[in-house]
Amino acid sequence: MDLDDEIEIIGERSSRPFCAQAGPTLCQLCDMNFDSENLSELQRQQHYETHFSFSSSKQPSNKFKKPAIPKDLFKPCSFQLPLRKKPADEFWYPTLSRPPPDNCCPGLIPLLKHALKKCHTKGNTRRAVLCYESATHICVEAFDRRWGCGYRNFLMACAALMDQQIQTIYFALLDDPFPPGVRNLQRWIEAAWKEGYDHEGAKDLRNLVDTNKWIGTAELYTAFTFRGVPSQLVDFDLSKSEKGIQVMIDWIVRYFSPPNSKQGTVTDVLRGASPVIATDKMPLVLQFNGHSQTIIGYEISKNGDTNLLVFDPSRPPRLSMRRAAIAGPSSVVWEQSRTNQVLQSVVHPTSNGRSSKLKRPSSSSDIQQHKRSKSSESDNDIIIVEDSDTPRNDQGSGISPGQTQLLTLDPSNVVNHFRLGTRKLQRKQNYQILYFPMTDPWSIEERNKRKVVTSISCG
Repeated sequence: MDLDDEIEIIGERSSRPFCAQAGPTLCQLCDMNFDSENLSELQRQQHYETHFSFSSSKQPSNKFKKPAIPKDLFKPCSFQLPLRKKPADEFWYPTLSRPPPDNCCPGLIPLLKHALKKCHTKGNTRRAVLCYESATHICVEAFDRRWGCGYRNFLMACAALMDQQIQTIYFALLDDPFPPGVRNLQRWIEAAWKEGYDHEGAKDLRNLVDTNKWIGTAELYTAFTFRGVPSQLVDFDLSKSEKGIQVMIDWIVRYFSPPNSKQGTVTDVLRGASPVIATDKMPLVLQFNGHSQTIIGYEISKNGDTNLLVFDPSRPPRLSMRRAAIAGPSSVVWEQSRTNQVLQSVVHPTSNGRSSKLKRPSSSSDIQQHKRSKSSESDNDIIIVEDSDTPRNDQGSGISPGQTQLLTLDPSNVVNHFRLGTRKLQRKQNYQILYFPMTDPWSIEERNKRKVVTSISCG
């Protein structure tokens, strides 16, 4: 633009909304208030010319410069947003003094043992054998819900291995240089790869740390071998066996069942005669296409079928069950389900057509009630069945102030939560089991021989 060109000066301009009264006269380019500066028409024109005089060396006087805007106005606003909670990845085992995290549930094996005894008394269970009693259920959390089953089964195995007393040295092997965890296991496996373990797995998975990649029993075998903890993989191809799933069932029964030695102590004889026992066997990790679980024992039902008992990392126990497991079996009042109540009233009727010890719930809310305290000896809504190994309460059946409330559970519901029948198992054709022989730790030389993942074929 030539400096001689006329510049039309628009007298009134404002960034505010329109109003009836006239506003101040502002510069159209820098919003300078001409009225407050008492500029004449000539001075206003000169002011505009300075905006367009790019080639001129003449600088406008300070009088016509746009006031500097404080830099503080351009600072971003700081909002105190709540920090997002980092994903929980806390490993817990029974000998720790701190309480278990919400996704960890110890004490389920003793609780399940008592429930199976009740089922045996009712004729629903012939026999059951369980693993090491301190085995802990560890379920996935929000951050690993879609991919963490293999990691959580690893943590369940570690929790038992670090608590058992057969090979106490395992604790140091698993805890150093860093303890088990979901993310720590990823670091653990990658460290093994760098040392030459499992070239095939390293090639398939590549980077593992801080990813959401699935892992299986082969990676768990690599991790335990790298730390010197003996483990072994067993493959079951059901399509190659005439016995089908029974081949794997028989192997699991042999693993958990105590040896039938004719020579033994009186305790061994009595222990073997009990219909429900817990052993010192470590849990098994069962892998199949799409998922993995931890096997904690087996049950022989009244019709002779063998059911597996499993900890599923994707299926946490109910809150009432978790509370009872942590509090101990002595805090449980065992209650019959509604179906069993009806059967009992038919088989053992009384003069008024009801069971002598059981009153049918009057509403559906009574059936859904999970937690109830027995307030007096006259309460006939529940049946208390006591075991010889269940401590008695010195206060009788009532609960005095300050005592823990009794938790009401149905033994059939407890067992059903962990039961895995052969019908579901038959849906898959290939399984792999990771087990722990509980032998002395492997030396460096023995570890090097096992850098390539191998397994035993069964069936």
